[in-house]
Amino acid sequence: MIGITGATGGVGSGTVRHLLAAGRDDVAALARRPEAVPPAPGLEARRADYDDPASLEAAMRGLDTLVVVSSDGLAETMVRHHRNVLAAADAAGVGRIVYTGILDADPATGFYYAPGHRATEALLQDRPHCVARTSVFADFFADTWLEEAQRTGELALPLGGAGMSLIARDDVSRALAALVLAGTEGVVELTGPVDATGEAIAAAASRATGTAVRYTPVEDADYRARLKADGEPDWLIEAYASMFTSVREGRFASAPGEVEALTGTPPMTFAQYLAAR
Repeated sequence: MIGITGATGGVGSGTVRHLLAAGRDDVAALARRPEAVPPAPGLEARRADYDDPASLEAAMRGLDTLVVVSSDGLAETMVRHHRNVLAAADAAGVGRIVYTGILDADPATGFYYAPGHRATEALLQDRPHCVARTSVFADFFADTWLEEAQRTGELALPLGGAGMSLIARDDVSRALAALVLAGTEGVVELTGPVDATGEAIAAAASRATGTAVRYTPVEDADYRARLKADGEPDWLIEAYASMFTSVREGRFASAPGEVEALTGTPPMTFAQYLAAR
């Protein structure tokens, strides 16, 4: 039986959907609110709360493979959640883990979430596993930064002139389902097919919406000051700003990645994602 954590979120629900579409009838959707999981033939919804180890262990009983969709928020919270999930998987006798890591997990990076992902990957080393290192989600980027840019006409971010391999959550979900079905182990990179620069992102947004958006590069210090003035918490400022530092250093530029090789279908470009959105 295959279990997927975070099954009401974008990546988790998509992975469930793609596994069912592939004909699997032994899928368990693990979610904090199982009542929010849409019913489907071959699908069982189970309660699993990252902060409730007992619920995690109960939800994982009978699973052969577990897809762990990474937590977020405070880095300390993410690490605690991942430790809880993997400890419960051990206790429940889960045989194999497929984990959604992050593309920039380099020990030399300053990216806020990288140490937590490295710590989780280290916990996986002594068991059958696959780490799917993803790039920045196209959906997340559009929701967080493009909506405001479309209102103001300006995408003002500290991207420099570097590109990043934005990938749609549904393409990640397709690839995760394929990894599960193929029994793939090791590390794979799930990225978009091209590295999009700030200029390319703004141009794609302009075409998709019919509203002109221009890209304006800003300095890291100015970006951090803007977030501080907006009342954002320190951890979020560090998460966003350090991510863009990684972008400028080319750490999220890894197109085309392995989605097409895994699924037979190329991932969407950011422009295609916006057009479909």
